[in-house]
Amino acid sequence: MKILTLLIALSLLVYTPASAHGEAIAVYYAGPEGGVYTALSLAAGFDEVEIVLVNDPAQADVLVLNGTIPSPARLHELVQGGTGLVLILGPGLAQPQVEALLGVPLALTLQDEPLSLTGPKTASDPVTRDIVWNSAPQVRERFALEADSAALIPLVTGFEDQSVILGKMPVGSGQAYVLTPFLDGANPQLQSWAYFNYFIYHLVMQAGGAAPLAFADYPGSPVPHTRERAILFALLAGTLVIAVLVFWIVRRYSLAHPEALDALVADREVYEANQEKTGWEQIGFQRPLGGFMLALMLGLVLFIPLIIYQNLILPVYILPSAQALGIWGRVVQFFEFMWLFFDMGTSAAFIKYFAECRVHDPRRAIQYGQVFVWWQVLSGSVQVAMVSALAGVVLPRTVYALYAWSIILHTLIQIPGFYLVMRHALMSWQRFDYAQMVDMGWKVIFPTIAQPIFVIPMVIWARTHPVFGTAMGGLLGLGIAAYASEAMTFALGLWLYRRTGYNTRLLFLAHFDWGTVKQSFRFGVFEMFGSVAWAVGQATEILITQTRLVNYTEIWGNWMLAQNFIFAFQVLSTLYSNVMPSISESFSNARIVLSQYYSAMSYKWGGIISAFIAAVLLAVADRFILGASGPEFVRAAAYAAPLIVWGAFQYPSWVGDNVQLGANRPYLKTALVAMEQIIRIVLALVLLERFQINALIIAYFVGLFTKNIVAYLVNHKLCFPQKFYFWQSLGAPALAGLAHWLVLRWLTGFIWQGDQITSILIFLIGILVSYPLFAFFYGLFGGWDDATLAELMEAAPLSNFMRPMVRLFWMASSLGARLSPIHGRFPIAIRRLALAEASSLNQEKVSVIR
Repeated sequence: MKILTLLIALSLLVYTPASAHGEAIAVYYAGPEGGVYTALSLAAGFDEVEIVLVNDPAQADVLVLNGTIPSPARLHELVQGGTGLVLILGPGLAQPQVEALLGVPLALTLQDEPLSLTGPKTASDPVTRDIVWNSAPQVRERFALEADSAALIPLVTGFEDQSVILGKMPVGSGQAYVLTPFLDGANPQLQSWAYFNYFIYHLVMQAGGAAPLAFADYPGSPVPHTRERAILFALLAGTLVIAVLVFWIVRRYSLAHPEALDALVADREVYEANQEKTGWEQIGFQRPLGGFMLALMLGLVLFIPLIIYQNLILPVYILPSAQALGIWGRVVQFFEFMWLFFDMGTSAAFIKYFAECRVHDPRRAIQYGQVFVWWQVLSGSVQVAMVSALAGVVLPRTVYALYAWSIILHTLIQIPGFYLVMRHALMSWQRFDYAQMVDMGWKVIFPTIAQPIFVIPMVIWARTHPVFGTAMGGLLGLGIAAYASEAMTFALGLWLYRRTGYNTRLLFLAHFDWGTVKQSFRFGVFEMFGSVAWAVGQATEILITQTRLVNYTEIWGNWMLAQNFIFAFQVLSTLYSNVMPSISESFSNARIVLSQYYSAMSYKWGGIISAFIAAVLLAVADRFILGASGPEFVRAAAYAAPLIVWGAFQYPSWVGDNVQLGANRPYLKTALVAMEQIIRIVLALVLLERFQINALIIAYFVGLFTKNIVAYLVNHKLCFPQKFYFWQSLGAPALAGLAHWLVLRWLTGFIWQGDQITSILIFLIGILVSYPLFAFFYGLFGGWDDATLAELMEAAPLSNFMRPMVRLFWMASSLGARLSPIHGRFPIAIRRLALAEASSLNQEKVSVIR
């Protein structure tokens, strides 16, 4: 009730803007009808803003001249007499005109190289204090202005060369502001900046001697205002009431019908055909491997379209704004902390304990899923209420004002909060092929479908709503698309879950007792702390770069584009997510050798896939970016190479995390992830101001390598003895990767012409066409033994519709192995004992059909 009362109070909260007092400021404008004129017209259209537009400069309190100076001598006299001046330079202006207007000697030099903007460290002028200049995009076409430093006071300067971007000077009794970037059809990024309308308004008010409204109070600012806040908070209060009421009804029904837990299977015939009589009911590494191979091969097929979409279609045609993409990326990254915290590890506990209880007590197993669903529903309502209240009321008055609407939209994903339940349920049953299909839909396919559908209309809508502008409109479209993607993910998961014959209705009942709840949270809280430690590191990275990284929105847009390539390594996380419930199942049932085998094979496959992806990306990524993404993203090419190398060494860290979770030691994950993040944060704090974005690269490497080494040693001591087979897991992958890189770099060098077509072509060759060549190299360098090669063939049927590509990988590996002089020299010796333990565990499983 306290939260509900708070929301109602917030819905009635009305801020009284601190408006400028006195008569309206008359503004004369000369220049094209572009962004500047739109900003002035917007300001003049609000009752709260005391600005009127006039046609006679003699009647004006402020002159706004955009790239033109009609009658310089006459206007100079007006400014001398006390009329304010906002002068925006343009390519058609001549030096004598500007000198005549300002009354001081100066020099103008045309410039067009990209320049980042920065305000003074001590903001004395309101225009530098009220606007976050670190968020400004780069400018290009401009005049380099040189004048007597006593006459022209720099307010905003170029980071790279300290040239004047915005300066002010007294002209007689008048106050003049001079902006050097051109705004007559040039610098569109600056004109789509969310602060731009407010910036023009602010300059006019300052030049006219009046106090401007705060950014949060200015009605032309793209932040929630009084009316929007009232509607939003009323809706959230209603959502919270409905969530509590529905839970009460479902809980009463569930307690009255405990027999419902016996109906784990809804359709026996479907279950027998699609689950019971398939290889998915046989315990062993072939199950997580089969699901992983589906994800890998589907990833190879989709990676090219995904990269083309993320690096060409989205940033060039759908949303050509590094600002919007950068802000959305930061919002998603920052709020990982919030969502992981409120999840309380219930998703991981669901998967772990379901797999653990499935062998002997499937009725209890399903209750962990119910805990997850209702925790998400109830806590999700609270999350959205709290975060939206902060974003709507507090955030607009801080340096994070531009994030307000995108944060509110992002939080709506938490209503109802359980959209991933079917994915987790499929993981829990260890039906990894279906789980990976849902994962691919969630992470790759559905965002690619939803973003054009929602972003394009929002950009079009924003063109007729200048309060937001196209960049902010696109940003809102990304938020709506994110919610649509979550909903589509749930729909796909629901369909696949029913295809196995399982009863979906059970997951949404509430039979769980307090013992189940406590066990979920006892494990989940520690798992959550590990995930939160990572998310806190990501959020802290945002906070640090927000104030110390110059031109952070555009740099972050380039950084995110480069990290799109690192996303390729995430395919390995699907293997390790599959392995965690398998380890939990074996470890909790005292099959230690089987658990060792799972971790040893995880290291092996991590080395194989990381070497392949790194070789391909190092060969083609920089060329692809340079040829496909346009001049606004050139910096991404420089960021890509070190990030790719870093990504190739993530797999030991991921193996360690999932060994700790599967062995019921989630606190170890918390400690080691926290250690890595502390190292990264400290190094970023120390190095960022000097090395800028390169400081993050240094911090990433030091933190990751430290965690890799410590995690292996700790797991060996406190979980179960680890087995790392060097040649199969590192030696052979490294040699195969080097050979693969040499072939691809040489071959693609002949093809690439620096254009979009050949950039796409070399990526297609690298990712999709060349994977059998890498498999051949790995076999040639002795990466296989007969048993593990046979296991790959056994996993092929479990890879569903990607089976032909898996068989091609196996055939190329077999050919390399037959030609290898060292094939079988370095076997994984524990496999025979591991298979014996898997067979005995299979015999203990109880049937789910009643």
